Amino acid sequence: MSDKNLPIGVMDSGVGGLTVVKEIIKSLPSENIIYFGDSKRMPYGNRTEEEIVFLANEIIKFLENNKVKAILLACNTVSSQIDKLKHEVPIFGIIEAGCMAALESSESSDIGLIATVATVKSGVYDKTLKMLDRERHFVANDSRKLPQIINDQLKHKYLLDKHIHECIDPILEKGDIKELILGCSHFPIIENEIAEIYPGLKLINPASKQVKLLEEYLESNNIKNDGKGGIKEIYTTGGTKEFAETLERLHITNYKLSKVQLLKEDTVD
Repeated sequence: MSDKNLPIGVMDSGVGGLTVVKEIIKSLPSENIIYFGDSKRMPYGNRTEEEIVFLANEIIKFLENNKVKAILLACNTVSSQIDKLKHEVPIFGIIEAGCMAALESSESSDIGLIATVATVKSGVYDKTLKMLDRERHFVANDSRKLPQIINDQLKHKYLLDKHIHECIDPILEKGDIKELILGCSHFPIIENEIAEIYPGLKLINPASKQVKLLEEYLESNNIKNDGKGGIKEIYTTGGTKEFAETLERLHITNYKLSKVQLLKEDTVD
């Protein structure tokens, strides 16, 4: 297999990273994709930094063993630890992409951000934004439960709406926020629900910019797949039912979905 035909790896703590897969399909339809979602141990945002790095490195090892040519870290929580990860192929975090997308989309000094507890606690979005533009900053809030609800209880609208309000209302109470970064890969799955509750809020999905940066890398290294491809292999450590539901919701078709074990002994639960 030539380097051009090698797959793109995508990793996340659950189904959320399928929103990144959707962006790859839209922008790079010829690329083959291997996706790994560690649903058994999600949400990563409630774990320690040591656990996050350990699990992320195990998934990177799995993807590299499957001969990927690059890896997209769909998980914001994992991306917040990008400097601690071990990898042989290039990896693309989603946080810098999100900050770049926010600067391209907004002229406001205050930009809203919703993310996991670990991502908000790390302050990595603000640190990254300040390196790009010292005049801007994020008004952030986290949610412990919303990613899990999206992953496992997507059809429970009452629960979704309740936790969307709990996550976003405190941000809007702090100022005139016009743009909101969806700083967890699970959140774009419910973009329509968020837009319905907050029709005046511009929602920013970092995955679009992340895939654009990937495309630039592939082109500059002459490894963009220009032939037939589009094979999608999807692996999860949890149940496949929620994956099938999310794939249907995102209109992703023609995939192979498999359940796998990440660790020989499940020492991290």
